[in-house]
Amino acid sequence: MNKNASIVMDNVIHIIIFCLFFAIMFWGIGSYSNGSAMLEDIYAKEIARVINTAEPGMSFKIDISKIAAVAYKNGKNFADIVDIDNVNNEVVVSSRLTTGTAYKFFNDVDIVNFRVEAVSGNSQNTRFIFEVKERQK
Repeated sequence: MNKNASIVMDNVIHIIIFCLFFAIMFWGIGSYSNGSAMLEDIYAKEIARVINTAEPGMSFKIDISKIAAVAYKNGKNFADIVDIDNVNNEVVVSSRLTTGTAYKFFNDVDIVNFRVEAVSGNSQNTRFIFEVKERQK
């Protein structure tokens, strides 16, 4: 009797692990299926690349209409799509409600007055605007 209970318990544990594994796989694939994770990665790297080549006093406007359309479908507020962490030198791009993609920049500058602006109030003309200033020590 004890041996049979052990075999059943082992099978139940393996089934639970199997189900968890596939649930995590489908969740990961789902985030890439609508392009949100890939677009977050692309825009985070592109904005970090622009910051790395920028000099103090420059200002930029970057078109983020593609990721804004995905964020709108996911229920994300336009103002929360791009965030800059000057303390850790990170660009954080998020088109999903719970997660986002962070990418570091290496230029020793501060990013100020950054905002996401939807020109006509929709996702088709959305841009990220920011200014580069000398690092405040």
